Amino acid sequence: MSRVRVLGIGSPSGDDQAGWLAVEALLGLGVDASQLDRPGANLVSLLAGVDHVILIDAMQGGGAPGQVRRFERHDWRGYDQGLSSHGFGVLDALALAEALGGLPPRLDLYGIEIASAHPGAAPGRAVRTAAVRLAAGIAARLGEAV
Repeated sequence: MSRVRVLGIGSPSGDDQAGWLAVEALLGLGVDASQLDRPGANLVSLLAGVDHVILIDAMQGGGAPGQVRRFERHDWRGYDQGLSSHGFGVLDALALAEALGGLPPRLDLYGIEIASAHPGAAPGRAVRTAAVRLAAGIAARLGEAV
């Protein structure tokens, strides 16, 4: 196994593109990553077959736009303050995967605080900057692990 899967979750709605922006930056740095459009329960199958999954999504937790938060497993299990703006969100999918015994051995979950998620709007500067900064940090850590 021993593969890493990097997934950026988002939608075309303003700052909700945060995960997609991080993936675009990672691709530019030579890191294999995928953009997902509100995967819901389909995320569970994407957690299988690898040792390490990195998930990046927008969050609305009351912080300043562009603030990045890393969630450990013990953090996301009880977090209910707006990670993901999707109906069946990332935390729901992770809980389902956990119940089914399908979580990878290592899971890094990052949330980028957003301001607005208006359909068709461009992401704000703070979110764009945070996504690029987060991508650079992830790429550096992955490079160190090789």
